[in-house]
Amino acid sequence: MKRFPFVAFLFAASVVSVIYLLAPNIYTATTYFGEKIRPSLFTGLLTVGSFLLSLKVFIVVKFKETVFDSKEYKERLANLRKIDPSIQHYAQVRNLSSVLFFSIASAIIAAACQLTLGLIEKPAAMLGCVFAAAFAGAMLLQTLLLIRKILGDWLDHMEVKPEPGE
Repeated sequence: MKRFPFVAFLFAASVVSVIYLLAPNIYTATTYFGEKIRPSLFTGLLTVGSFLLSLKVFIVVKFKETVFDSKEYKERLANLRKIDPSIQHYAQVRNLSSVLFFSIASAIIAAACQLTLGLIEKPAAMLGCVFAAAFAGAMLLQTLLLIRKILGDWLDHMEVKPEPGE
């Protein structure tokens, strides 16, 4: 779980560094950001954060019920525990819940940054807003990839296996 915010931090720092180093005039970039980019970032981040917030409990509970409480998953878990007894039954659900929480929080905080810090027409404020938005974007992308992995596991469990002799 600790790697998700770390990867997002590295991505956001890289984005800010590239903007700072490649912008021909940081003050022009700040004005452009304030006029053209900041309003869209605010709207998008607030929408995504609110949407995920409303669905968080549904997503986590549905994954728990359909994937982790299934007979097939419990059988697979029993086989895996023969190799490593420290494997926890709901570790992936807890991880998904935590990653969703950090994604939602980062999206809402980044939206708030666009509305507050973004109003200051200084390069440092603009770079702070870009950092917050890039961090939130990286967290959301990692959440999407984690959900894809869990869905892939679920589909593997639900795959109809041919009976011997068919």
